Amino acid sequence: MTARRLRRGLSLPAAERWLAVEGLAMLAVSRAVLALLPFRIAMRWLGLRLDRGTGRMGGEAEETPATPSVLLVGAAVRRAAAIAPFRAVCLQQAVAAALMLRRRGHAAQVHFGVTRDQDGNIIAHAWTRCQGEVVTGEQQMSQYQPISVFVT
Repeated sequence: MTARRLRRGLSLPAAERWLAVEGLAMLAVSRAVLALLPFRIAMRWLGLRLDRGTGRMGGEAEETPATPSVLLVGAAVRRAAAIAPFRAVCLQQAVAAALMLRRRGHAAQVHFGVTRDQDGNIIAHAWTRCQGEVVTGEQQMSQYQPISVFVT
């Protein structure tokens, strides 16, 4: 299985291959920082600050369509998460995508949402938005009530 993924990754165009390598590096950085530091300090250290004033937690679509680089970053993070030698959860993927987007000059938002399962336990989810597009975490985001946004 891993050899097949590696062959598939090597068959990608060079630019996409480098994006996947960058995605893997950013996933590792976000995982390490989030594991070692308290959340508030980790987010600040990663350059993400709590957005207290836009009121756009639901992430209404913006007028301009997303540039191709935004969509490529999302694909690269998903690809890197699939081959990472560690479990890359939604929070790490959202932070990694935000870091990659910031490197490319894009303003990104990391959204946090919560819901309850059948037993009443709180379940959290994180996703990244940029230029009106959901970059990571789109699959489950509709089930969650947004509670906060961090911006680059």
